[in-house]
Amino acid sequence: MKIHIIGCSGSGKTYLARALSEKYNIPHFDLDDIHWDNHADVYGVKIPVEKRTELLNNILKNDSWIIEGVYYAWVGKCFEDADRIYVLDIPKRIYTYRIIKRTIKRKLGLEKGDIWS
Repeated sequence: MKIHIIGCSGSGKTYLARALSEKYNIPHFDLDDIHWDNHADVYGVKIPVEKRTELLNNILKNDSWIIEGVYYAWVGKCFEDADRIYVLDIPKRIYTYRIIKRTIKRKLGLEKGDIWS
């Protein structure tokens, strides 16, 4: 099974991907971890597109995967290869609340977030 989950920030992509990954024993990948250099000294450094493409292609070689993220331009093959694509569309007030809550937790050190560290 190959699943791609898309939706805005705070829509529940990671939550759904983790739940499906656990239930079906399928590896889960977050496109943010491929797009952003979480080990850079400063926030907002992108991994070069060639390296991103290489990392993504290595994931796509697997028999099954769950990929979640909102990127499109360089992940077209994900959409082509996916058996299922889930689009999470939730009310603005809900995702806004979730983003604010997540940001506060990360700033207080109560929740890990690589790109917010």
